[in-house]
Amino acid sequence: METPERMQGLKRPLGLRARLGDQNGLALVATILVLALVAALAVTAINGAMTSLRTTGFAYRDARAFYASEAGGEYALAQIRIALRDGFLSDEELANLHPPEIEGFNFDSFTVWKQGEPTVETITDGPYAGLYSLTQGVEVYARVEDPDGNVSAVLLKAKAQAIPIFQFGVFFEEDLEATNGPPMEFVGRVHSNGKIYLSSKNAWYREVITTPNQVIHNRKDHHEVYDGVYINDAEGNEVQLDFDSRTIPGPEAFKAESCEKFDCRLQTDAFEVDSLSLPLPEGVPPYELVRPREESDGDAERQVKYAWNADMYVTVDLSDIRGKSDVCSANPPSTEPDEVVGYVEIVALQPVVPGEKIIFKIGGSCGDDSEYNVTVKADGVTIYSTELDESCTFSVTIPSDADKIEIIVNGDEEIEEEGEPMNGSAFWYGLQSLGTYDPTPWPDISVERTAGLEVPGDVEICDIFRWKWSAFYDGREQELKDVLDIDINQLGTWVGGDSARASRVIYVGFVVPGSLGGYSTETFDQIIDATLDPAIRLVNGKSLPNELTVATEWPLYVRGDYNSVFKRPASLASDGITILSSDWDDDENRPQDDDFDECKGTVSVGSPCYKYEDWANDWGYHNAEETTVNAAILAGHWPTPCDHAESGCPGGYDDFYGGGIENFPRFLERWRDSGGNKVVFHYAGALISPFTSQKTTGTWNGTYYVPPQRDWSFDTDFRDPQLLPPATPNVGNVLRTGMREAL
Repeated sequence: METPERMQGLKRPLGLRARLGDQNGLALVATILVLALVAALAVTAINGAMTSLRTTGFAYRDARAFYASEAGGEYALAQIRIALRDGFLSDEELANLHPPEIEGFNFDSFTVWKQGEPTVETITDGPYAGLYSLTQGVEVYARVEDPDGNVSAVLLKAKAQAIPIFQFGVFFEEDLEATNGPPMEFVGRVHSNGKIYLSSKNAWYREVITTPNQVIHNRKDHHEVYDGVYINDAEGNEVQLDFDSRTIPGPEAFKAESCEKFDCRLQTDAFEVDSLSLPLPEGVPPYELVRPREESDGDAERQVKYAWNADMYVTVDLSDIRGKSDVCSANPPSTEPDEVVGYVEIVALQPVVPGEKIIFKIGGSCGDDSEYNVTVKADGVTIYSTELDESCTFSVTIPSDADKIEIIVNGDEEIEEEGEPMNGSAFWYGLQSLGTYDPTPWPDISVERTAGLEVPGDVEICDIFRWKWSAFYDGREQELKDVLDIDINQLGTWVGGDSARASRVIYVGFVVPGSLGGYSTETFDQIIDATLDPAIRLVNGKSLPNELTVATEWPLYVRGDYNSVFKRPASLASDGITILSSDWDDDENRPQDDDFDECKGTVSVGSPCYKYEDWANDWGYHNAEETTVNAAILAGHWPTPCDHAESGCPGGYDDFYGGGIENFPRFLERWRDSGGNKVVFHYAGALISPFTSQKTTGTWNGTYYVPPQRDWSFDTDFRDPQLLPPATPNVGNVLRTGMREAL
């Protein structure tokens, strides 16, 4: 066998070389073909990659356009939430909605419209499931285009829900504290937009508790954890609260614990609960709900404020103080003559009434060297005559049986320098129909009604709305309250079933002088504490004439049973609410008449009578009697200043603790009977606090009252829209229900 080296030196035959040459050509062709195929595959791969990149770019730009159009829809819903703060969604508000500004995109179409008519429906999901709302369907169409011509559009559907606020057993805009001493059982939904603090030895909550914030199992004012707080699960079992947002800070862990123990009936920020918007335009504080009418109020304020919704608007003008008879009489005595014949300028310095000594004053040029002859006749008989020169006044006692007074004045023409001399007669008529004149200082009380409704006469106004200076002492506020009593029984008597007289919403406002310096001595004799402390009080309200809401920005008191017989839809709205029991007696809670007599002439601005100060230092509460109030309450509360667990908060108790939900309706009595047994305060309604009190600002402590046994519950009648109190505010919520592409 030859070795390769030897073979390399041999020459091949010609044919073999030819065949080998052909094979080499075929290999070259094959190689070229393979290279071409590889090149083609490479080109295809490159083209595919480029196509993929282009496709990915297109998809990216399409996705960006889609998300931009969706953002436009969500932006519309955010604006609707703001518009819904007044509980109403108008066509004009929808027309004014606008798209967001998103860099690189242009909204060439943006439209929002209502879908169908608003309907009352039950909310079926979310934290407010089970409540009902006035629901308006809304659709939003948003179409965008970017500079490269990529277009996307969405059609978004939502429900704008106006939820009547009195469906909540408790609703607080700020922190809610519930740290009751005596047992408290509460039926009804509980919601706070702030934190909720729960610590009690005996508190039972029968329905859902919600907050977009945290639940703290502790007091806010100082550290004191009691394990007597129970929340019902879905089957009605009482389950003890033994955790909170601090002991279980993780959202998922908190949700799991709440759902395990309470069937998810304790919901916090872990459940992404939304804050509920109060029925107010953006930038308008909640306190405006109870503020009086103002000309500067816009349409939104006029729609939600109690004052603008009142069909009876009562104004008590404490800058216009007159005699009671001047305010309350249908035919009040007058200082001005009823008729003048000829030329006479004359006025009485007191109202002209039979049996009284009246001082009259001549006007014109009296006292300027003029002389006048004056004759006074009673029923045509002369009872007095005099000649006046430099003196311009004279006095005469009006006979008690006189019905007509004529005063004849004749001037001296020779010394009358300007104009015609004073000659003529002035007449006062109908004196016997005036009755006894009561000079007690009274503020002017006026009543306005909406168109078509009857206004009470002066006599009826003073029967229904009775003024009382220094009516009683409020131990929490440490003030003698000057009170307008609204007698519900007298209101019902006047209404008498007449629809033209019926009032469903009463608003009471006060005009308060900037200074008391203009008050007379007689008025200061009525306010021996030398301060003006206006308030409203409802009395004799056991039975209401019709469904009724009473509202004011001032303190409101309820004396005795209210709406406890033939219960009707009712609500009370004010700066702060205080309950006075059926056994409350003003005479036991104000200085004695002898004290007022001793103080006469001694009181002035900033200088109270010493007798008042001695009495106030010795004041003490009195026993209460079982009392029932059935009405929703919307009022201010006094908050605990800060959380003791937070850095810099000093903590405390007396005059630091705000009082909590248990003192939201305030008390001033010892709720015990003569044997020391607890006295029950029965309450059914809804407890709503959208703001901090601005006038009832006395701090809580245990010296001015002993708390009642609280039998409190949500009034389940409010779950029927037909049984809500008049002028019930709504809270707004917007729920997105669907979305699709709409190119």
